[in-house]
Amino acid sequence: MAEYQYDIAILGGGPGGYVAAIKAAQQGKKVALVEKQYMGGTCLNVGCIPTKALLAAADTVRTIKGARDFGITVDGMSIDFPKVMARKDRVVKQLRSGVEFLMKKNAVTVYTGAGTLTGAHSIGVAGEAEAEFTAEAVILASGSVPSRPPIPGIDGARVVTSDEILFWPDVPKSLTVIGAGAIGLEFALFFNTMGSKVTVLEALPHVLPQEDEQIAAELAQSMKRQGVTVHAGAMVKGISDADGTKVVTFAVGSGDETTEQHVTSDVVLVATGRWPFTEGCGYEAQGIRVERRAVQVDEYLYTGVEKIYAIGDVIGGMLLAHKASAEAGVAVDNIIGRRRQMHYHALPTALYSHPEVASVGLHDACARSMDMDVRVGSFPFRVLGKALAIGEREGLVKVVVNGADGVVVGCQAMGPHVTDMIVEMTMAVEHRMTAEAFLRTIHPHPTLAEAFHEAVEAALGHAVHV
Repeated sequence: MAEYQYDIAILGGGPGGYVAAIKAAQQGKKVALVEKQYMGGTCLNVGCIPTKALLAAADTVRTIKGARDFGITVDGMSIDFPKVMARKDRVVKQLRSGVEFLMKKNAVTVYTGAGTLTGAHSIGVAGEAEAEFTAEAVILASGSVPSRPPIPGIDGARVVTSDEILFWPDVPKSLTVIGAGAIGLEFALFFNTMGSKVTVLEALPHVLPQEDEQIAAELAQSMKRQGVTVHAGAMVKGISDADGTKVVTFAVGSGDETTEQHVTSDVVLVATGRWPFTEGCGYEAQGIRVERRAVQVDEYLYTGVEKIYAIGDVIGGMLLAHKASAEAGVAVDNIIGRRRQMHYHALPTALYSHPEVASVGLHDACARSMDMDVRVGSFPFRVLGKALAIGEREGLVKVVVNGADGVVVGCQAMGPHVTDMIVEMTMAVEHRMTAEAFLRTIHPHPTLAEAFHEAVEAALGHAVHV
């Protein structure tokens, strides 16, 4: 039997990789982790965490501006943007240090540098210290990078991705955002609140293309009320320069009805999603199948090459930190012999816009396409006591129930703190809870969570407060 230096090696230190390392170490395994730059990966360093720190600043600005509605007058408010960015950096640094501490606590050996799969059981590291080592099992968790579609002019000055704009030194007077997914909309709303004139361009028919159309339409209307210009069905043709500004040319309509339009701004943010990162990692040379940049795995997250598994953004699908962390546990279990599949039917999404958007499970349109006996219940926040009390009236909760067996199969929500509250619907969908069983859970009053209870009541046809 071959002797290996480590039981498990992990390529990538994001929320998939570092969680896998900890879980493997907790099972008594000798673990090595390779991370090319910063522990915590995209999520902690240039994704989930820094954007939420910035959005918290935007929430504070909105609160101060709306204080008069509560009988409170605030004079002389100003935004110190460098301090906003500095606070974001402090939050990231603190959490990164926490992950580094967890690696030491769990006796995980960390190699800093670019990791390459040089053999089915060997990893090369190029970086601060050149190294090569072997491991009996390997987990690929190399993450993703911002996508850069083939738009003419995309490589010009002041055309940036989400990675670069997180370190922008000032608030641009105007900003064009290409892409109306989660990344694009969060930055659009942040810079709008900071004082930028923001225009959002989305090629597909509505913002948040993967979300429920009604929720997406309501969010688009809310953004327009907040001063953001939104163009859906806008195909970007090119980016050019004119008089010191960036000019984005886009087409709207189809066929003979197509018209060409232009928008000018100081900065252009390309937020068209992220691509799995496999380039130069040596995966295909070891027989691992890569399609459309993503490592291909089965329901056990197995690549098909002995004892090599893959998790997180590098396998495609929904690129979510919590998905990667969940996959980490499944991959480790399969390596140590606790065979189990990864399931995605109850994978929640969260958009930290204003108002927030969250969802889990099936949309009603998707459920109907499956010939399901769909029963939809909805409840607006504008009639909810707690929402009125705190001055957050926008949004609604939709619940999708399978009429054949009464099981809750999905929920979509837009409104205050729905990203925190979607967890109860996630549990309902995950455990295939019936609507009747859900309603037996008493919700405290007055709370925002009552909206979910009321929406389920509505799905069964006996709503109380609407």
